[in-house]
Amino acid sequence: MDGNLVQHYLHHSPVSPAKVACTDGRRSITYAEVADLSNRLATLLKQYGVRRQDRVALCLNRSASFLPAVLGILKADAVYVPLDPNSPPERWQKIVADCAPTAILCDSQTILPLAETVKASIPRIFFAPRCELPLAGVEAAAAIEDVLASSMRAPPCSNEPDDLAYVLYTSGSTGAPKGVMITHRNICNYIDWAVDYFAINSEDRLLGTAPFHFDMSTFDLWCPIKAGATLCLADKALTLFPEKLLGFMEAEQVTIWKGISSLLFYMDRAGVIAPGRIPTMSRVLFGGDALPTRTLIRWMEAFPDKSFFNVYGPTEATGISLCYPVKNIPQEPGERIPIGRSCKGMKADLLDESLLPVPNGTVGELCLTGPGLGKGYLNDTERTARVFFTVRVPGASAENWYHTGDLGLRREDGNIEFVGRKDQQVKVMGYRIELGEIEQALRAIDGVCEAAVVTADRGGMEELVAFVEDNGGTDHAFIMARLRDRLPGYMMPRRLLPLADIPRCGRGKINRAALRALAMETKHADR
Repeated sequence: MDGNLVQHYLHHSPVSPAKVACTDGRRSITYAEVADLSNRLATLLKQYGVRRQDRVALCLNRSASFLPAVLGILKADAVYVPLDPNSPPERWQKIVADCAPTAILCDSQTILPLAETVKASIPRIFFAPRCELPLAGVEAAAAIEDVLASSMRAPPCSNEPDDLAYVLYTSGSTGAPKGVMITHRNICNYIDWAVDYFAINSEDRLLGTAPFHFDMSTFDLWCPIKAGATLCLADKALTLFPEKLLGFMEAEQVTIWKGISSLLFYMDRAGVIAPGRIPTMSRVLFGGDALPTRTLIRWMEAFPDKSFFNVYGPTEATGISLCYPVKNIPQEPGERIPIGRSCKGMKADLLDESLLPVPNGTVGELCLTGPGLGKGYLNDTERTARVFFTVRVPGASAENWYHTGDLGLRREDGNIEFVGRKDQQVKVMGYRIELGEIEQALRAIDGVCEAAVVTADRGGMEELVAFVEDNGGTDHAFIMARLRDRLPGYMMPRRLLPLADIPRCGRGKINRAALRALAMETKHADR
């Protein structure tokens, strides 16, 4: 394996410079433009003092500009940290304080709110939407003119396989987001396998619907680069309108899509999937959360000529760790769809509390090891030590493993079924969410005495329901407004229910089973 992603993929074979690398429905960017713009950015970053393994944050709206921005950071030997441009300022502050970036890349929509929020002496670079005119402070004007005046070669890359490539921030149970550290080796192992397994080639057009700060975007960004294919970026607004998203797939002649299960669910519920639609699509991968079998049946009945794959993998393991190709349409809606077997290089096992494998048919915690496993959490050795562990076998090399917190069982055919969560982490709309983070944010609001959050079924998909004990005079609209200031939209409860006393078990722990039952009762009462 080459030393880093740039060497491993961009130098592996010639790609036609005129081929479209990425399109966002408004603008297309060729591989030649990606190379040129990323070289210019890498040069500019190095002039700003960015050094090997420095972190560079990106707060860019969804456009074709993101691809050269990421590559420019890596060509500068730095580490990219995507920020959600729709997150509240408080979350930006926490992430920037934790990752301490040397530079932040913004666009015309994010530069002002981010600059107002961060208020720190960080060289913020304005990265224009068309990727043509990077701007910075007046003192750097001459350097920028030099960069734009001549063609640029990529600076020599010195990153090693075990150096960090990116840090992605996910929900944290303590109320602070946690940064997952992923290396060049992790991504190369994952993408090499994925391109081979899903037979992705230069003629393919991959649909990208995952947000860039979400781990599913690793597949979207790097599979096209590896295969010399084209990434078709769907605007965030399209994911809110199933018919428009389907129209985008057809207009862009998309051939493969790795989508969040909940998005497939909403497209089915909207009634837009029908025989004859999306004719160029040949492979559909779904994951992030459990897809109702009833929904999968309707997709497979509408599109019998397409291949469907149930994929599984936590952020800490880079991408897909287990995969199940769904060969046949399920017989009935109650049938469980496995998450399958471990991918090449990865190993999955179901362990008991003593870290011993459980027999087939017995529920155990799903644990992972292999070259896709990341380095842990940035600036949090305690959390890293809690969920990553080492197994030493006499006569063999020590293996690093990861506690996913997911429960599963292995069927007699060797495929693993997902059963549920061991802790209070849940998946909603494909996002991994720590309920404790939402509860922390609620408790920080004036007038809220206690809070608890659970998930409840909403027509086959999970929704977040919050319960609060308040002082009796607190306006619930005020609570929700303050919560929006603290949390991104995907973590916002769909319902907020007041209680005089939150039910507790004998030892004083919150009785979440009783709250889930109450959430279901109030839901039916609302009808």
